Amino acid sequence: MNILLFEYAMGCNGEVEPHILQEGKLMFERLLRDFLKSGFSITTLLNKKYKNIYKSYKNLNIYFPENDPIMALKEIIDNENGNIDGVLIIAPESDGILYNLTRLIEKENILNLGSHSYGIKVAGNKYSTYQKIKDTVKVPKTLPLKKYIIKEIDGCGGSNQLVFNENYIIQEYIEGDPYSLSFIVQKNRIYPLSLNRQCYKEGRYLGGDINIDHPLKDKIIVESIKALKRIEGLNGYVGVDIMLDNEKNIYILEVNPRITTSIVGLDITPSLSNLLVDNAHKKDLNYRLNGSIKLIGDLNNGEFIIQHLNPL
Repeated sequence: MNILLFEYAMGCNGEVEPHILQEGKLMFERLLRDFLKSGFSITTLLNKKYKNIYKSYKNLNIYFPENDPIMALKEIIDNENGNIDGVLIIAPESDGILYNLTRLIEKENILNLGSHSYGIKVAGNKYSTYQKIKDTVKVPKTLPLKKYIIKEIDGCGGSNQLVFNENYIIQEYIEGDPYSLSFIVQKNRIYPLSLNRQCYKEGRYLGGDINIDHPLKDKIIVESIKALKRIEGLNGYVGVDIMLDNEKNIYILEVNPRITTSIVGLDITPSLSNLLVDNAHKKDLNYRLNGSIKLIGDLNNGEFIIQHLNPL
C-alpha cells in the first residue's frame, strides 16, 4: 500500500519558523519510520534542502515542490496515476491550509487517513469550536466576535492600547495546568490513546510528558469525548487541549483535527500507521500503549530531546 505523507513545514518552499519546523520534522520522521517499518511504501513532498537526508530510505519516493503545496500535491497525484492508496496530511489550520489540502484529496477520491474537510472547517476555527461545544462541556468565557480595544485601567493620552478585529478570539485566562489528549476518531467510535502533560514558556510549546497517568484521567477523557462528539467530520488522529484549573475543573480549550506533536511519544502495538489505515477502513481497533516519554524543547533553537520514562 502506497501512502502519500505530506508534512507542510518540511514540504513547502516558504520560510518556516525554526520551532515550527522542528515540530514538523519530528512528526514527519516519526510517521515516516512507522509506515516504512510496517511495510507501507511512502510518497512524499520535501523542500529541496532536505534532498540528501532521506535518499537512502527504501520504499520512499520523494518529490520536490516547484509550486505551492496544493498545486504540487495535485501534480504528484497526477504523476502517480492511481498509485496513491491513501493520504495523510499534517498542516496548520491557519489561512485554510489544512482545509484546502484536504479538499484536494477529497476531490481526487483518495482514502484520507485524517479528518474530513467539514470537520476541519469547524475544529480549525477556535470560535466555531467554542460555539459547537460550549453547551456540552466547560469552556473559558468567550466574547462574541467583533472589534475590541484593550486599555490600561489608568492609561492616559491613548497610550498602551491594543485593537483586535474579528479575526481574534478573546477568552478569559484560566489559571491551571495544561494537558492534551490524543485520540483516534471514527464516525461512531472514539479511541483514547494518551493523556499528555504540556509545557509552555513565553507562549511556545516546549514538549511535556506523553502518555501519563492522572487521578482525573478517566474524567478528562469523558469530557473530551463529549466535545469531540459535537463536531462532525473528525477522523483519524485528533488532539484535544484542556486546562485543569486549581479547583480541578476541566476546561476544553481546543480541538486539533490533525496530527499533533504528542504523536512523537506514542509507542503503540500494533503500529500507529496500521491503526490509522485500519481506522480509515472503519475497522475495529485493538491496541496497547507501551510506556511514556518526556519531550523537552529548547526555547532558543526549537530543537527537542526525547527521554524515555518508566512504563505505566
